[in-house]
Amino acid sequence: MDRYDNPYAGTESQVLKLVEGLKASGWQIRFAVFRSTDYSLSDEFPVPVEHLGVQSLSNPWSWMKVYQYARALRAEGYTLVHGFFNDASVICPPMMRLAGVRTVISRRDMGFWYTSTYLRALRQTGRWVNAVICNSRAVAAITSEMEGIEPARVHVIYNGYPESPPPMDVSRLPADEGRPVVIGIVANLRPIKRIHDLIDAAANLISDGHQIELRVVGGGDPSPYLAQVRNLGIESSVSLLGSQPDPERHIRAFDIAVLCSETEGFSNALIEYMRCGKPVVCTETGGNPEIVEDGVTGYLVSVGDVPELTKHLAMLVNDPVLRERMGQASYAQVQNRYSIDTMLNQHIELYSRISPRREST
Repeated sequence: MDRYDNPYAGTESQVLKLVEGLKASGWQIRFAVFRSTDYSLSDEFPVPVEHLGVQSLSNPWSWMKVYQYARALRAEGYTLVHGFFNDASVICPPMMRLAGVRTVISRRDMGFWYTSTYLRALRQTGRWVNAVICNSRAVAAITSEMEGIEPARVHVIYNGYPESPPPMDVSRLPADEGRPVVIGIVANLRPIKRIHDLIDAAANLISDGHQIELRVVGGGDPSPYLAQVRNLGIESSVSLLGSQPDPERHIRAFDIAVLCSETEGFSNALIEYMRCGKPVVCTETGGNPEIVEDGVTGYLVSVGDVPELTKHLAMLVNDPVLRERMGQASYAQVQNRYSIDTMLNQHIELYSRISPRREST
């Protein structure tokens, strides 16, 4: 990987689950990062982390360091490398191939990081990629188109999640007429997440007389959102909770879960919502329609359409029976489709096809 910041981020959390599962299944694993972080230096990862000191794609020594590492891997009998993030996807395929090691790379978003320089490099080095693993059909399509990789080498493996306890049956709880309906979102405070749309929708709901509370869980600069909340006069109904090490604890307190991003590859937040049995309102972008079934597990809305977002939130705010039904459907779907075992077994099957394991391994 380019770097490993913490085990809570989307890609990092899936890498952690993959490494833990492969290790438990008897695979021999080495894990390397181009650049160090506090976490990667902490000895908390389940296997030792090797720090290669690769800094820049334009530095020839970066390529030489990866080639030397590839030679060392091949000398120890390793035959397959799986690369994550941008720089690893460029440098690893050709350098590993020179050393006789096959390469798999991953794509987990809609290519918001693509630049003309990266795309030129990826189209050149992609010829040495044995397979690309994408976490949604939407990501697979954009990867094949933008990077010029034929569809036969592109494979969809959805993220995997541990089994979740059944959601609370709210129909058995005593009614609390005075409690506001909690609308929540888990997302970093970045423009691409369009949290400002949700704040506007919350203001609309409050203006229409709905008793709601909005909770925002995610790290980043809160100042523009706090200013928006003040300007709308809804300070008493909005909480910005910052980054949280256990977002599920907060999700379980939501009545309705929202994701209003401009683009998404495969959203871990949506899966976390559904694992907690929450009805979802999300934008119809990227891989979101592959996860949320409109009218069954939640509602899909157009990106940036605040009136549409407000309308569907109001429908759920006004109908606790609908919230319960959609939440139960969400929970059932995620348990069936997005298990860790399914994710792990699909990786193992692909790895084994690309580079069959020796009997002694």
